[in-house]
Amino acid sequence: MQLPPLNRISYHASSPELGRNFDNWLDSEPGQALLAAERAMLGEWLRSQAGQRAVALYSGSGRDMLAESPLPWQTSISTQGFGGTRVRARLELLPLAKASVDLLLLHHVMDFSHDPHQVLREATRSIAPGGKVAIIGFHPISLMGLARWFFWRNRPGWSGRFYRPNRLTDWLQVLGFEVDGMASGFYTMPLSDRGRERLGLLEWLGSLLWPRHGNAYLLVARKRAGMAKLLPSRQHKVPRNTVVPVPVARWGQQNKES
Repeated sequence: MQLPPLNRISYHASSPELGRNFDNWLDSEPGQALLAAERAMLGEWLRSQAGQRAVALYSGSGRDMLAESPLPWQTSISTQGFGGTRVRARLELLPLAKASVDLLLLHHVMDFSHDPHQVLREATRSIAPGGKVAIIGFHPISLMGLARWFFWRNRPGWSGRFYRPNRLTDWLQVLGFEVDGMASGFYTMPLSDRGRERLGLLEWLGSLLWPRHGNAYLLVARKRAGMAKLLPSRQHKVPRNTVVPVPVARWGQQNKES
């Protein structure tokens, strides 16, 4: 089944500088504040997960987002030109076996991917039945999402695609997943530490008035497990022997007469 089409918006997907600019922006004060909010949002969920293998995909350098995961085997993958991960490969062609991962995290991969449909197909292919995928991305219907259209469209961290969680939910359902839930956070503006202190009221108002529309969200989905269906037996039924009941008293009388 074909995935729904992408939004036709102005986006220079072929530019390799987008991911690099975003990676550099994460090292700034606003980027570090965003990462702290995402780790807090992700950590509580990670600690309750079970399984054996966990993989994190990054659009830039590795940020150790699986630090709170209790799964014993973990690795991280990023694209060529970025460090901080154990494996560097094309995210459209992941070096992972089919149905080999119990938990897979995509950290802003959909926001800055050249081919988000193919990346999502590859990610879901590698997840075992019953395993989970966690997607962290920017919410387009948020303060940050709205402000970038008017003021900061060309800022390094804000120039990618922002997908609504409902849109990703549709894609995941087509690929055989059921969404478990969504969390949201970081309701203030991505400014310096002093700027965020001046707008500290926004964080409180956002968590109270628009809790599902923070600047960043975490979407979690589970891969459907295959159900075994018993097929009807193809053996020919053996007809039962026909037994004619004979009353015992009559049978004894017949024996005396003979």
